[in-house]
Amino acid sequence: MKVALVDGFATSSPLVQELRRYGVGCGHVRSGQAPSAANPNDYDFEIPYGPDEEEIVARLSAHGVSRVVPGLETGVILANALNHRLGVPENEREMAGAHRDKFAMAEAVRRAGLAAPRSTVVTEVDEAVASFVEHGRLPVVVKPVQSSGTDNVRICETADQVGQACAAVLSSNDYFGAPNSAAIVQEHLTGSEYTVNTVSVDGVHKVSDVWSSHKMRGTEGAPVYSYQEPQSLTDPKIVGLMDYVKDVVSALGIREGAAHSEVMLTERGPVLIETGARHMGTSLPDLSYELAGVSHIHLLAKALCDVPAFHRYSERSVSWSRKLRYVWMVNRAAGEAGAGIWREKYRKLPTFHSMIEIEQTGLIPRTVDLRTSLGFVALVADSAADLDRDHNTIRTLEQEGIYLL
Repeated sequence: MKVALVDGFATSSPLVQELRRYGVGCGHVRSGQAPSAANPNDYDFEIPYGPDEEEIVARLSAHGVSRVVPGLETGVILANALNHRLGVPENEREMAGAHRDKFAMAEAVRRAGLAAPRSTVVTEVDEAVASFVEHGRLPVVVKPVQSSGTDNVRICETADQVGQACAAVLSSNDYFGAPNSAAIVQEHLTGSEYTVNTVSVDGVHKVSDVWSSHKMRGTEGAPVYSYQEPQSLTDPKIVGLMDYVKDVVSALGIREGAAHSEVMLTERGPVLIETGARHMGTSLPDLSYELAGVSHIHLLAKALCDVPAFHRYSERSVSWSRKLRYVWMVNRAAGEAGAGIWREKYRKLPTFHSMIEIEQTGLIPRTVDLRTSLGFVALVADSAADLDRDHNTIRTLEQEGIYLL
């Protein structure tokens, strides 16, 4: 068996490694929005982007590829189109637009009778301000219609903020370098935010993991990740959240492969923020597997390589042996990078396990969104108190400017 990943860059390396454990060969396809070059050590072959999908399919067939998987948001549409042309399991093609377009996504969820945020698509600043007024001048979120992470996401409470946020979106490129042709003005959901990761085979959806996501409001109005923690899949509150997300995934026509959903648990129940028809990005799947016996990557590989084992997998059997927390690094002020003493200090924390660094070159920017984060530190302990202690140490060191000269 061979699998090809579309835009399978750094965050897809764990999936490639897991597929190889099954003896599966892996190839790479670049989409027209590919942001960088793939690691050549990850793949047996690479197919450069070309507008002729038939030619790409012919080359995939020549390599014996039987499934195509998106690595990033940019690969979602092309991956499904290639699966269709190969005649292998695919997601519903008529729903493809809703897998990238956040407005189409919310409307599809709403048509299915599920809770979704009130949303308006705008192409002009005046339209955005008018939409804010229509929302009753309640706080709204302004963001690109198609993007990822917290790229150009702004929480706005005044008409001026809405106008400025919309202008910023429309005058810039998205996270992957494509020009933003429209923005979305969406009601600001309040409550507890969660990430729910699912994997599907022939319309059967299973949850691999659920994470609580804690964010801070940045000085520019953008949400900034603070920390994330895995949740028990048997907690009744989480079970209800999982059921809602499975219905959302069905409503979006996602029948095969991974989906990564962000949901706000509000007073009126769970409400979708957005769903990506792909696996979770920056994470440590091997650590999740070590502590819980499953991860989004591991369950996806199982769905691709061992369908009977996928069907045997039970969400209720998942139990975390220790407590885990991803503490996102927050640089408080832009400046020249220091000597990296923070790495040594973090590694000496009693609960330190590992870290993921997001490369920043030249001057280190102030952290205002996911793109400007330095990455996260994974802390593992037997008690929440131990996690709190080391978490607080990291925040204290950041206040002292640990990342800068």
